[in-house]
Amino acid sequence: MVGMERAKVVLVTQVGQGFGRAVAIAYGQAGYDVVCADRDVDLAARTAAEIEELGGQAIPIQADPTAALDVQAAFAKVWEIFGSLSGVVHVTSFDSATPFHRLAEGELVELFDETVRSSVLVLRSAQRAAPGSWVVLVAPAPHPERPHLAAVGGALARLAATFPAPLALSDENEALDAFAEPVRGLRVNVVVPSRPASDPRHDAQLVHLVRLLGGQAGGGVHGAEITVALPPPPQVIEALLPEVQAALDDSVRQDDGEGDDDLDETANGDAEPDVDPLLDEGLDDAHLTAAEAALRQLVGDDDGEAETGLRIGRA
Repeated sequence: MVGMERAKVVLVTQVGQGFGRAVAIAYGQAGYDVVCADRDVDLAARTAAEIEELGGQAIPIQADPTAALDVQAAFAKVWEIFGSLSGVVHVTSFDSATPFHRLAEGELVELFDETVRSSVLVLRSAQRAAPGSWVVLVAPAPHPERPHLAAVGGALARLAATFPAPLALSDENEALDAFAEPVRGLRVNVVVPSRPASDPRHDAQLVHLVRLLGGQAGGGVHGAEITVALPPPPQVIEALLPEVQAALDDSVRQDDGEGDDDLDETANGDAEPDVDPLLDEGLDDAHLTAAEAALRQLVGDDDGEAETGLRIGRA
């Protein structure tokens, strides 16, 4: 298997929208070849096109994560095209809007399929196709009226904690000679967002953490469940295009000049670049100080939780 950082190929599921889209775009900006998997191939193609427009490399793949044959085919396609795989980000953040006392059996089965079952299928395929690589599972956001979401989140955390970790190189060679099963381990971690997905800018902290867990900074982290406190989603006007915001907000002056599309006029007339920090940083590990500090907490220092907005534990 090609080394994780040298191969720079990542498979991201559920890329059509939400966390999957934000993570896929971020990896594309960071110089990875991104395999965009979604059960809706048109949405996968749209996200792949966004990555290409931003200067990255991406291919779309149609894959239903709850169908074993689809998952196996997706990994086979990755190996056929690239011959290697750095890691996988599997987004399982299925949002059940039904309160617990009204939960129907069919919706419970769907929730289990979209989260736990799909994760088992992804992990099994990753273990076969790219042993020794990493997998980050993005769990559903908890909700006080939906304890069933916490139930599947707990199942994912236990799955990550008990999954066999990759062996050290010397031990791996010995295990290979003996055809031992433990050699086919994976570095698996779970990220739990504090709320459902919003947009890449407001979901950037989760994306940063996923990048760190898949990079060198997270090399010693395995079986962790990390909760990310995300900021509130934008108001309706914040989600509109800049020109529409300007038309609706008298405090924002529309600029008539040419070539200033990337500038916003502040109240005192000074121009400031309107750059999405998620894209501006390129998500280099050196820029992800808050998430990196949180990972350091995992190995000994538990202070600073309020500063990082992350809560780390093991199942």
